[in-house]
Amino acid sequence: MKICYFSCSSIYGGVEKIVVDSLNEISKYYECALIVPNGCRYKDKISSNVKIIEYKSYDKRYNLFLYLEVFNVIKNYDIVHTHGAKATQITYLLNKISPFIHIATKHNTRKGKIFNKVKNVISVSSEVAKTITHPSKVLYFGIQKSENLEVKKNDIFTILAIGRLDPIKGFDNLIKEVSKLDFEFRLNIIGEGSQKEKLEKLIIDNKLENKVSLLGFKNNIPEYLASSHLQVISSLTEGLPLTLLEGIMNSPVIISTPVGGIVEVLDKDYLVKIEDFSTKITEIYNNYQNICEDFKSKHEHFKEKFDFNDYSKNLIEYYKGCVNAKTL
Repeated sequence: MKICYFSCSSIYGGVEKIVVDSLNEISKYYECALIVPNGCRYKDKISSNVKIIEYKSYDKRYNLFLYLEVFNVIKNYDIVHTHGAKATQITYLLNKISPFIHIATKHNTRKGKIFNKVKNVISVSSEVAKTITHPSKVLYFGIQKSENLEVKKNDIFTILAIGRLDPIKGFDNLIKEVSKLDFEFRLNIIGEGSQKEKLEKLIIDNKLENKVSLLGFKNNIPEYLASSHLQVISSLTEGLPLTLLEGIMNSPVIISTPVGGIVEVLDKDYLVKIEDFSTKITEIYNNYQNICEDFKSKHEHFKEKFDFNDYSKNLIEYYKGCVNAKTL
């Protein structure tokens, strides 16, 4: 099989990590390529086994030059796997004039009518699958286990949030909630994005400069998770965030808003409305060791479910099934 991935994103976040890790694994066995925008920021994370094609045309869905540029690449591949609505829209139309197999992954529960038109869709969770009008393949991503991770817990009760600085991640609400806490703590937010200045102002307005930090992009996420006391996910909507899977592997305790595929993983005791975050965080702080033990007992089995090797095997089997179905 010759497999080409296509993404219109140039930043590096959870979806892009899925693209990178998946390609790096399957390129060990098959000829692979990746189409991304010119100036893509995560090229250095891609294996040398993968051919990288950066398109230079103006990045709009109905730019004819972009379609021609992409078509000249994907016409040479058996499978084109798209990530994101824009790449999926472009590839869906090009598939009408070229016989490659189009597979699209839907990463969130937001509207995306184009996924209703694509025959072969992978959903990152059962909740995402419910947003598509035809059956899709539910395939949970997997995480490489961090073996023998030895880190020292921070002395101050440390809360960690991870994600791009975007309104959909709810970090403004999170900052407002931690401003209500009446014990010593630190909130670290890892990520970059368009909301940085707004969040910085919110931190100053709430006099939290010594308690809340925007750390920017970080590579060593497992270490940050393991050294923190609590991981929080404050999103307004999600598919199945990579940060949750990384947390299951490395965080002592996680709480999250009850959105998307998160409700398929976290026990109800750890699903919290954003307006109740300060109350829940205080409860965890006051009874930390017992809650850590409870969280572990309820979620330890997910470490096997989210194993990366199982994910990659299932992904390759899905590819083979699509190829076999086409040749019948």
